[in-house]
Amino acid sequence: MSDASLILSAETGAAMSTTGRSVRASRGWALALLLATGTTCAMDGMILAGLLTPIKADLHLSDAAFGSVASVSTVAGVVGAPLFAALASRFSRKSVLVGSIILWSLASAGSALASGLATLVLWRTLTNFGIAAYQGIAPGWLADLYDRRERNFVFSLFMLRNKLGSALAFGVGGWIAAHANWHEAFLLTGLPGLALAFLLLLVSEPAPGDADGHIVTGKVPAGWKHQLSVLKIGPYVTHLAALCLFFSGMMTAQMWLPAFLHRAHGLDNLQATRFAFLVLIATLPAGPLGGWLTGRFLADRVWGIAASLAVSALMAASLFLVAFTTASLPLCEVFCLLAITTFGATAGSLTTLLIETVPVSLRTISGSFGAMVAGGISGLIAPWLLGLLSDRFGLANAILVGPAFYALAAIFWIGLTLHIFRTRAS
Repeated sequence: MSDASLILSAETGAAMSTTGRSVRASRGWALALLLATGTTCAMDGMILAGLLTPIKADLHLSDAAFGSVASVSTVAGVVGAPLFAALASRFSRKSVLVGSIILWSLASAGSALASGLATLVLWRTLTNFGIAAYQGIAPGWLADLYDRRERNFVFSLFMLRNKLGSALAFGVGGWIAAHANWHEAFLLTGLPGLALAFLLLLVSEPAPGDADGHIVTGKVPAGWKHQLSVLKIGPYVTHLAALCLFFSGMMTAQMWLPAFLHRAHGLDNLQATRFAFLVLIATLPAGPLGGWLTGRFLADRVWGIAASLAVSALMAASLFLVAFTTASLPLCEVFCLLAITTFGATAGSLTTLLIETVPVSLRTISGSFGAMVAGGISGLIAPWLLGLLSDRFGLANAILVGPAFYALAAIFWIGLTLHIFRTRAS
């Protein structure tokens, strides 16, 4: 199989229609709204991490119990991702997405009502179920607005939502919790999504394949047999495995960073969450810059994109390892900053490989499976594992599983790079 076929499997269809041109003319507005929605999505998904210390103290939860909140609630994401993909293939992506935004916003705000472990799990489960729709639908929508040369830069902006949303979860959530309580933090961060859901109703939805000039005519197959055929694509499945390990690293190294700074270096929750907020904000430019460089030099080279991800993951693993083992707080903070900058520079490529290793008609389900392993499988295992290890060996030792996950992800991307080279040579 050639690089071109790995990047995009061309599908027959008509040339871009008048409707398609009007959609592309307003794509900047659509991009802005989808990024704002994604930022809110990430904030509502990560707010639990910013409130970890006060919730644990108030509800008297162990680390394992708290980790189980994230783990159990992500089961809903695993179920929701393919379900929403199937619904989007039968109805419009926009209607499914708007409905899911309303669901997760109300559920995240409803987390303010939690009075114990069971109710906290319930609200976070509903939140993650709704979030799964955005993570699955948005990548395909953006791919149908921007062509291959622009796509990696756009996906780097798309991935900024994780960093910016996490920063808001730590900064805003931590500040509200310090000056009021964690109940109000959930409430005030959960409601903005409702306004974005209304605005998305005003955006036109592009046709599948629009930006590539390969519009899929007729109804896209919606059967499970067609949807699951994405799992027969070797490069895509290899990337899925790496993605699962990569996000497991994020959910351990980054999600537990404020708690680590609190316990290992004596910072209070407000100081620790403020540091996480400032680091995530300071490293925001790394994503667009890395995405632009990748789009300029590697847009037609899948092997180059996979190789850049491998290098980034290996560097992040090394930098986090130093950060978590040094006794110096300033050194810990500097190496955390460098690690987050490193993997942030290639974050857009995570989504690029999900989209461009599959045919146009499978883009929505490819993004959904990507969301399932990124926020689902990794979220199910990693927080629970770290919490269990923390209760037994201490957080300072348990958090080292984060760098280990990054290193394992790099191995899979190295394998993908070598596979593509061998395919090209044959």
